[in-house]
Amino acid sequence: MNRRTLLFALAARAPSVIRLHIGNYGMQTLTVDEALATIRRIGYDGAELCSMPGWPSEPKLLTAGDRRRIRESGFPIPTLIENFTLLASDAEHAATLDRIRTGAGLAHDLAPKDPPILQTVLGGRPNEWPAAREKMATRLSEWGRAAEASSIRLAVKAHAMQAVDTPEKLLWLLDKVGNPALAAIYDYGHFQLRDLTIEETMDRILTRSAFLTVKDSRLVGGKTQFLLPGDGSIDYTRYFQKVKQMGWRGWVLVEVTRQLQTAPGYDPVKAAERSYAHLAPILRAAGLRADSPHTAAARCVALCSSVS
Repeated sequence: MNRRTLLFALAARAPSVIRLHIGNYGMQTLTVDEALATIRRIGYDGAELCSMPGWPSEPKLLTAGDRRRIRESGFPIPTLIENFTLLASDAEHAATLDRIRTGAGLAHDLAPKDPPILQTVLGGRPNEWPAAREKMATRLSEWGRAAEASSIRLAVKAHAMQAVDTPEKLLWLLDKVGNPALAAIYDYGHFQLRDLTIEETMDRILTRSAFLTVKDSRLVGGKTQFLLPGDGSIDYTRYFQKVKQMGWRGWVLVEVTRQLQTAPGYDPVKAAERSYAHLAPILRAAGLRADSPHTAAARCVALCSSVS
C-alpha cells in the first residue's frame, strides 16, 4: 500500500461522534440521484429521503433498481420523513398505518441490516391537547405496533404549532404508550418559540431522542418563521457543548422547512451548502465531528499531491 492509499483509507475511517445529514425534503425539484449527489458533494455524512406524496422519493416511485442503486452506493440513509397526524379521520388513520408499513418496506430495501428511522410530526392544534391526548395516545400506540411489526423505529417530535408542542407532552405520550419501537426527536427550533432553553429541553428529552433536528426559528408579528440553522439566534456552539456534556452521539438532521422552500428565490443547493458551512466548523471545533469519509479522503489526496 502506498502513502496516498494509506492516507485515503485512514481518512475514510475517521470517527465522528456527530454525523450530519440533510434530506431531499428541501430538494423536491431535484431527482433522487441529483439530490443524493449534491448532498454527498457538499460534505454531509448521509441523507434523509422524503416519503411524502409528491416527492421523487415517494416509495411507489422508487423501483427495485432505484432502491438497489441507493443501497449499493454506500451513502447512508439514516432517516425517512413522513407527515402524519394522530387526529385524522378513521379512514386516514388506516391509510397512515399502511404508509408506515410501506415506509418500512423502503427502509429495509435501503439498509437491511440497519433500516432508516421513519420520522413524523403528530398533528393537531395546541388547544386540542387537553381533550384529545387520550385519543392521540391510542392512535400512537397503533402506529407503534405497526412499526414494531415491520421491524423499524418510528420517531416523533413536538411542533410549536401542533397539539404536542413541549417536551412534557411528547414524553407523556411516549410513556403512556411504552413501545420501544417509538422514540423522540429533539428539535430545539420548536422549543425556542416557547421561550424554553437549550439546557432545560435537552435535559428532558435528549436521551430519549433517536436523532436531532436543527433549524432556527423566530416570531415576527406573532407569526412563526423558520430559518436555516445559523440564520437565527440559536447559539450552536452552546448547543453542541451541551450535547457533548451529555455524552449523546448520533445523527443530526438539517431541516429546510416548507416555509423556506416556498419562499421567493429559494435555492435548494445553496440552502444545503449554507447550513453545512455554518454547522460543520462548529462540530469540528467541539471535537464532535471529523470530515466525512469522501471529504477527508479528498483532503488527503490534495495533501499527497502537494508533497509528492
